[in-house]
Amino acid sequence: MPDRPAPGDASPAAPYRGHFRDPAWHVDVGPGWHPLVLRCHEAVVAEFPEYELLAVKQKWAVLAFQAFPRPWKPGGNWTHDEADRLDALVDAFTALSAHVCERCGGAGALRETRPVELTLCDDCEDAVGPEGRL
Repeated sequence: MPDRPAPGDASPAAPYRGHFRDPAWHVDVGPGWHPLVLRCHEAVVAEFPEYELLAVKQKWAVLAFQAFPRPWKPGGNWTHDEADRLDALVDAFTALSAHVCERCGGAGALRETRPVELTLCDDCEDAVGPEGRL
């Protein structure tokens, strides 16, 4: 069973930090997606209580929540059906993230005005600099 978050851990990743393969890893998405990541975690943990989280990041302007149904072991330890069910859960949140501003959580759309593609609302599009740092 994954470790519980440390008492007083107020980071957005606290609820799912124990699922990370390496608990020192961090969530690499803007604050507007933190509630979406938490909802994704809750959906995944309901189906796969011991899932292993590899990464949470933005990739091509959508959420990339990369996980295994349970901690990986040599030779694998989950079925194709389990992997497909996990992918379907995560894919729903990836699709949703394409319409949620990564910076503020409002309604967003793909922005291709910087070297990195982002999903932002109009206000955040104007507020985020040319380097794309949220």
